[in-house]
Amino acid sequence: MILPFFSFLKKSFYMRMILIMLGVSVIPLILLSWISITVSSSTVEKQVNRLNGQLVNQVVDRIELSMSRFREVSDQYSRLPSIQGALVPPSPLYYDEVVRKRELISVLSTASAVIGNVEGLQVYSAVTGEILSNYESPSRLEESPYKPIIEHFLASGSSSMFLDKGSIPELALLDNATFYIRRIPYDLFDEMTGALLISMNNSQYQRQIENIQLGAKGSISLLTPDGISIATTSKLDYALDEARIARILQHWRTQNHPDQFVLDASLISVKQTATYNGWIVLSEIPSKELTQSAGIIRRTVSYFLLFLIILGVLSIFGFGYQLYRPLQEVRRQVEALKKGRFDARVTRLANNEIGELGRMLNSMAARIQELVQDQQVSDELKRKLEIRALQSQINPHFMYNTLNTIRMFAMMKDYDKINSLMGRLVSLLRYSMENYEQTVLLQQELDYLRDYIELLNMRYKCQINLECEIEPSLLKMHIPKLGLQPLIENSVFHGILPKKTTDGRIVIRACTLPDQTCIMLEVEDDGIGMEEEELKRLQVHLMREEPGENIGLKNVWMRLKLMFGQDTRVELYSESAAGSSIRFLLPIDSVYLKGDPHEPIQGAVG
Repeated sequence: MILPFFSFLKKSFYMRMILIMLGVSVIPLILLSWISITVSSSTVEKQVNRLNGQLVNQVVDRIELSMSRFREVSDQYSRLPSIQGALVPPSPLYYDEVVRKRELISVLSTASAVIGNVEGLQVYSAVTGEILSNYESPSRLEESPYKPIIEHFLASGSSSMFLDKGSIPELALLDNATFYIRRIPYDLFDEMTGALLISMNNSQYQRQIENIQLGAKGSISLLTPDGISIATTSKLDYALDEARIARILQHWRTQNHPDQFVLDASLISVKQTATYNGWIVLSEIPSKELTQSAGIIRRTVSYFLLFLIILGVLSIFGFGYQLYRPLQEVRRQVEALKKGRFDARVTRLANNEIGELGRMLNSMAARIQELVQDQQVSDELKRKLEIRALQSQINPHFMYNTLNTIRMFAMMKDYDKINSLMGRLVSLLRYSMENYEQTVLLQQELDYLRDYIELLNMRYKCQINLECEIEPSLLKMHIPKLGLQPLIENSVFHGILPKKTTDGRIVIRACTLPDQTCIMLEVEDDGIGMEEEELKRLQVHLMREEPGENIGLKNVWMRLKLMFGQDTRVELYSESAAGSSIRFLLPIDSVYLKGDPHEPIQGAVG
């Protein structure tokens, strides 16, 4: 088995293509892996530098955006009439003064809620010397904790000022909060009536940076220009972190403020805000974090490359061996078919396209074998059935009686009945004798049977009613010519007339069964029926090939089976004095409609 398998690998074009494709894939993969391992460190470092720079820029942008927002809000609210109206000499009426202050406090509370992320809003009145807050009761400047801030602002002579830890180092109030102060009115040429203070807790800045992940030992810090920490993610204690920041800022200033540099085996990114108090954003990533990432990439690429090579080699031999066995089976089957051995079968069927090909070959061989056998049987049956079909087309006895009836009406000079009889007889003769070997539509056969029944009704006293219960689409179904006439004749002469009643009934049905596998064609009468023993003899007779009695019924059955295939079935039902029923079950995929003789009925009927 092994030697033929390797021979198969050498001869198989498909396997050669797999080997070529694997070689073409593996060599570039090895080169790509080597390049990836070689440049991984520098690539990771460049990417980290770029991302770290972007990160620092984003933090700076957030800080500047917050400060810009404070300035816009302070400008907006300092112009409100309710705030400006409160910065006037106190009213002599106590009630008016209380209403004015309450309105001012309400405006400050609303502004605090709208701005968000602020600790509080305060208004200093230069007229009354009071400070009004959104969360504190009004107080005199001398009694307020904001006195150092207001005095520092007034001493500066500026229109606005940003205060942090480095602005007034000895003031404890600035340890946990930053302030933005705006003069009211803003223009220095106008007389000052007060100032608007917006305070933000430093924890808000801490929240902006605490979710930034820079590795186990990396950190990002927000600093004043003097290096005082406003917020940081460093895990060092305060003294060590202060010394670290001082060393980094000294190097940064010495190097003329570069955006990025390497210091003490760490990648440093620094950027200073361009507005307000010049805060500094500092990011530090130790080099070990970078080399650790590069090492992970190298190991991952190496292991994955080794895995792909082993998997590729095993796949070639495994897949090739699985392909070899079923292909050999298919090849032997084809050789057997070429030699005419249609009984050969593929025994090893794979669960893939080759296995499907083997199943198709098995099915084709079985079908060819069946067709050859059917052809031999059909040739012999065709010769016998042609003779029987000719015998059953027109009953000479029926022809004799019909002509005798016409002679009787001629003696009675009943020319209307003679004309009607002759017309129907001519129609029957034309239908039965022209185009003998062709099939006809069910509708044509029914039209012929109506003429046939009318002719019988003119001859006999018993009036026979022909009823048709046919699905409209099945009226175009092809059936053997004169396929139903022998059945109608049997119903009349062996069922209805022997009953000796004034009328009789014959029903022809054609419909699709509910399971959509068969078409039912049935002829039913209300004649004398048959005894159970007689019915069994007739059923046994239909299963035999030898001719005998009931030539017409046997003829119809054999012709239908010849036309619709071996799966065609016949069923007989009869009860004494209750009538008989003959039912044919035709496979639906062998029934054809008029219009396209190659289109099965399920494609047309739906």
